[in-house]
Amino acid sequence: MKRRSFLQRTGLALAAWSVSDIALSASRYHRVLADPTPRKLALLVGINQYRTVPLSGCITDVALQRELLIHRFGFQPSDVLTLTDQQATREAIVDAFLNHLVQQAKSDDVVVFHFSGYGGQVALGATPDAVQPSLVTIEDPGTEGLVVEDLLEDTLLLLLRSLPTNKVTTVLDTSYAYAGKSLQGALRIRARPTLPMQPSAAELDLQAELMERTQSDRDRLAVQRRSGQLPGIVLSAAGVDQLATEARWNGFTAGLFTYALTQQLWQATPATVLRVSLSRVREQVASLVNLEQSPQLSGQGSRERPLKPLHVTPNLGAAAGAVIDIEDDKTVRLWLGGLPPAVLERLDANSVLSLVDDADRVLTLTSRDGLTAKAKLAAGAEDPSIVQVGQLVRERVRVLPRNVGLTVALDSSLERIERVDAISALSNVPRVTATIASEQAADYLFSKQQTTPPTQVASLPDALTELGTPTSTQTSYGLFSLGQATIPNTIGEGGEAVKVAVRRLVPKLQTLLAAKLLSVTANEAASELAVQATLERVDLPQVVLQRATIALGSEASGAETEELASLPIGSRIQYRVENRSPNPVYFLLLEFDSSGTLIALHLPLTRSTETQSAPISIAPDTTLTVPPPSAAFEWMLRGPVGLAEAFLLCSRAPFAQTATALEAVFRTVGDTPALRSLP
Repeated sequence: MKRRSFLQRTGLALAAWSVSDIALSASRYHRVLADPTPRKLALLVGINQYRTVPLSGCITDVALQRELLIHRFGFQPSDVLTLTDQQATREAIVDAFLNHLVQQAKSDDVVVFHFSGYGGQVALGATPDAVQPSLVTIEDPGTEGLVVEDLLEDTLLLLLRSLPTNKVTTVLDTSYAYAGKSLQGALRIRARPTLPMQPSAAELDLQAELMERTQSDRDRLAVQRRSGQLPGIVLSAAGVDQLATEARWNGFTAGLFTYALTQQLWQATPATVLRVSLSRVREQVASLVNLEQSPQLSGQGSRERPLKPLHVTPNLGAAAGAVIDIEDDKTVRLWLGGLPPAVLERLDANSVLSLVDDADRVLTLTSRDGLTAKAKLAAGAEDPSIVQVGQLVRERVRVLPRNVGLTVALDSSLERIERVDAISALSNVPRVTATIASEQAADYLFSKQQTTPPTQVASLPDALTELGTPTSTQTSYGLFSLGQATIPNTIGEGGEAVKVAVRRLVPKLQTLLAAKLLSVTANEAASELAVQATLERVDLPQVVLQRATIALGSEASGAETEELASLPIGSRIQYRVENRSPNPVYFLLLEFDSSGTLIALHLPLTRSTETQSAPISIAPDTTLTVPPPSAAFEWMLRGPVGLAEAFLLCSRAPFAQTATALEAVFRTVGDTPALRSLP
């Protein structure tokens, strides 16, 4: 983060639980349908089967985008053209762009172009300035040739300029600079594993034709490309020098960026602005790769405010997915791309969903396979035909496994004996299982790094040090994100044995499991509780971040920015929790700070001589400040630099058992409000 290394980044999740209220009616959204544009056109390209090193998630990306466009943003299926694998030649992509998009679009139409696959670099001359980013087509020759059939970024710019509409969104889930490896931890990198190639003659001829048609020249193109000013809105998976990656989940592989983006847009309301959605996408991606991959917003249209997602207002309100097929009168197939990944992977049979436009019509989940599920209409339904393909669904009751566990992947850098020892040691940790990196879905990575032990070189005479002193390295083990970002406070001392390292990491694994358990409760896009939480700086009055449940029917955010919320170390913060429900709301506030420590807020309301504090509740139409202004302590961010995440859990019933457990931890704190680290 260069000179901004003092910043601490934070996220806020809401889990608002309801006990027995009738599901929220979606009637407030009925008046806000998809924009009445004459037409919405899309071209989606995804390539897995490259010759040298195939990818796995690009076809899934196309499916994620297609279902979103059709069911969430009102695109007609016949207007969404897909090219996958062998279909995605350079010529076919160009022809589809010209015939499906350029020739059919009119000035007010909406256009989406999506590409998932390898990015590359093509040399147009002998100087570094002559190297240009490119989209790698299925014709990539691998290591067998120097001339490639790539689609150059200048060509893409010219194609976009050929469109008669400015309402165009380009989504690029790819990266361009090869980092010398195909894997980043447990994630696969989407950058061609070769040095810059040469463009084909056909590509250069096409550029010349398009430049003449659009009255452009190479100098102007170069300026626009380098400044990121392609026509319309451009959503990129990563920064110019960063890596775009794909990950494996249970049942499917997808691009981190495409999955996060489409999932967030399923949750969009008519009030949603694109920058807020992209900020949440960055939070989701950062949880796996830290700041090594940061999705970007650019393009000539990116300065518009407010900026609607894809230039379209979504149909109705937030949704978990849609009905995509009806197998018989009682069984339907669902697409569940709107559920957060942590929730989707653990959604069990008997979970209940309701139709967004008819909350009384409920569906019971019977099975799930990746992003799709089967569900049955509730017994006794008077008219099963009321359920139609394309109707949106929202969670009503979430059923989770009784024993949610943590999966730790073993990094490919570990030797065989190290992997054997790690598997043996992890098998003795309750609710923790081990797997091999990239072979199946995982939560974290167990890996190693080389460290140099302290030496006495500094005390040697200069004459001896000039001769050179051989330095030895030792192996240290620890936990990492799937993208190989170090989990704070997990790296051990050099020379530590694998089994000793695993025993040392048991408390941290338990904390990470707690974070996972909390993440599967987040339900702000489905909760019936009308709650809003605001994170503020006290020392410099400023709203940093807001989150609100869907029951409020409006978008909550801080400033309209796509950046992650950032706070300097030393900032004094507070939360404002607003209850707009007709009943009292009980809450818990937990935070995983930037050091990875789990912190709970203690707000006793009874005397310390009593055995247990009274449960904290917020009265209807009331706002509670946490910590309260009268508190004898301040909530100050003390570092280190890193990501932090807070969870606000709300319910209409007291958290009785949790309160009892926390009371045992807080017993020595007394009746003074305080923050306390949890074991």
